Amino acid sequence: MVKGEQFEFPIPEDLNLGSYFLDDNLAPGRAERPAIYYEGGTLSFLDLWHLTGRMGNVLRHVGVEPENRILLINEDSPEWVAAWLAAMKIGAVGTHAYTYLPAHDYTHFLNLVRPKAVIVDGSTLARVREAAQGQRYPKALLVAGETGAKLQGGEFSLPDLLAQADDTLEMEPTHRDDTAFWNFSGGTTGKPKGVPHMHRDALINFESFNSFLPYGADDIVLRVPKLFFHYSRDNGLMFALKNGAASILSAERSTAALMFELIDKYRPTKALNVPTMMRAMLETPEDERADLSCLKRSYSSGEVLSPQLLEDWDKAFGGEVIDRIGSAESGTGYLTNRPGAVVPGSSGTVTPLAEVKLVDEDGNEVEQGQPGEMMVRSDAAAQSYVREHDKSLASFPGDEWFKTGDLFTQDVNGYFWFVGRANDMVKVSGVWVAPLEIEQGLQDSANVLECAAMSAKDADGLLSIKAYVVLRDGLEASPDMAEKLQRYCKDNLASYKYPASIQFMEELPKTGQGKFDRFRLRQLEDS
Repeated sequence: MVKGEQFEFPIPEDLNLGSYFLDDNLAPGRAERPAIYYEGGTLSFLDLWHLTGRMGNVLRHVGVEPENRILLINEDSPEWVAAWLAAMKIGAVGTHAYTYLPAHDYTHFLNLVRPKAVIVDGSTLARVREAAQGQRYPKALLVAGETGAKLQGGEFSLPDLLAQADDTLEMEPTHRDDTAFWNFSGGTTGKPKGVPHMHRDALINFESFNSFLPYGADDIVLRVPKLFFHYSRDNGLMFALKNGAASILSAERSTAALMFELIDKYRPTKALNVPTMMRAMLETPEDERADLSCLKRSYSSGEVLSPQLLEDWDKAFGGEVIDRIGSAESGTGYLTNRPGAVVPGSSGTVTPLAEVKLVDEDGNEVEQGQPGEMMVRSDAAAQSYVREHDKSLASFPGDEWFKTGDLFTQDVNGYFWFVGRANDMVKVSGVWVAPLEIEQGLQDSANVLECAAMSAKDADGLLSIKAYVVLRDGLEASPDMAEKLQRYCKDNLASYKYPASIQFMEELPKTGQGKFDRFRLRQLEDS
């Protein structure tokens, strides 16, 4: 059992996150400073406060009351930020979903969340309409932006309502233990599960992050993942707002070209990234890149940041990259590398205000150096999943511990190393092998652009490891190439550490967080 640094700080009994993250910025000297850069324009903290006030009054106008849930299914925008803050300010509960899902996935969200109001825009209106057919929720659909679509029953023009609303918002007096928002878990392996969090949880998360990775008021923050990903929403936006830093928003889908464009335009000082985007930026021809010397620090999360990728990034762009791991359930990052003490390939050490342990199948702590399932305890952690009693009992076994389902080892210096998912290990030649190790090995091949490896059943119903591979431009998929890649793994990993089968693909499916969508890959396998 390992504890991160512990320290005392006040958690007021009366706590409202909408006010906590925004209102301190109205102090003289900060109110007129930039809070958001968006589409070539700038919103000051005072502008954002006024917009949040109008948004909160609009939500109340359409019937949203304390403890009701709202669901955001619109692209990143000032309205998204204002709606998130306003929902908590009026005592409601904020939830959100990825904007590129098919209609049937939105039906799942509507039935799970049961939102009083949903905010959509032109990119999602048609699919949410289809998803809501025959459903009891939402009670109101707020349409942001100019869509050109004729509004139907229960639909309202958000711009029209905002134009008519008062910008002075009466804050709902919420308790620190009231539910403030939901995170979502499991999107890469199945339907997302709702994870409720209290107002106190985000304050604890902020205090942990701010104790060793604080934003300054002069920072400008760029986020690769969109705001529906809690890593981006909290670490990249809310924590920046709290410290008076500015954030860059874009409604466009994140691409390497867009990231370079935003960097060139706004010269951010901090960036939240993910390994898949880092690789895409590295694959961009040098004459199409921007100068990244403005970035003092980058953060990586969502997937393991391999030593090779980190080395390639450092050679191409420089700047420190801090790899972190958290989860929707833990409410905070629980492992992180530290500034000036990054160990490539590791997940770092335990974060402040968190506690972890590695256990075997019987729940006993493993010896140092042995793989064990990561368990996390934090005052910011959730306590259950929404309407998932059996899964809640399995994942939250008691004593405030959460079972992550991830296997790690810990070295003598206290650094943790990700091994793989506990339910995805495969026994090869009598030895347990992690698909992740083969995935990382293939990624180092000069022939591979990107890849994912998972356990799969062979023709006899036995588990083996299958790799899904995207080759670099100009290379041809063939049995000879598959054999060449298998030999590469055998030569560079071990004779038994290679994919039993390889499927070549033009591109790998990804979630909105930028992770490989392993659930969709399994669907392809089963179809």
